[in-house]
Amino acid sequence: MKLHDIADIKTGITFRNRLLDNLDGEIEVIQMRDINTDLSISDRLVRISNEQIKAKHFLQPGQLILLAKGKYTKACMIESSEKKRVISSAFFSIRIKPTQKVLPEYLRWFLNLPQSETYFRSNASGTSMFSLPMSVLKNLDVAVPPIEVQEKIVHLVTDREKEKATLMELEEKKDSYLQQIMLHEVYKD
Repeated sequence: MKLHDIADIKTGITFRNRLLDNLDGEIEVIQMRDINTDLSISDRLVRISNEQIKAKHFLQPGQLILLAKGKYTKACMIESSEKKRVISSAFFSIRIKPTQKVLPEYLRWFLNLPQSETYFRSNASGTSMFSLPMSVLKNLDVAVPPIEVQEKIVHLVTDREKEKATLMELEEKKDSYLQQIMLHEVYKD
């Protein structure tokens, strides 16, 4: 099944000028630099005033955003937030159609697979800084197994992400502990 059969895909907003943070702004803008290596979205987003944006551009929980310009293509999920959020033109927004039985977490996993990345890279324009055309994204073949299989995959992915986070935390604690021991040896006199 093609991605455009499963989801509505739109481009982000093109801002004519550099965005300046408006501390009184009620809308947060997600830009390329706001995607963390763990595919989470930064807590420190530029804010803009409400009169510049139409309601149709606001992101909804469960919606996906896909980085379409830069060095890599990665999909992130929009979590619940009390703030209104929009994306810059460096992204596509992907909203699963209500008639489709596809979990957003499953689709995020699928879009981040190495096979999907290979498809995007081989069909994008540019070399080091590529740009993904919407037509390429729309025509991505997406395997859509039964919902029970999607749930199993999402569960496995979630467990693995938790495991990686725990291992990383352990490694940081070990490094800190070893540094304390070594510093103690250096300054024990």
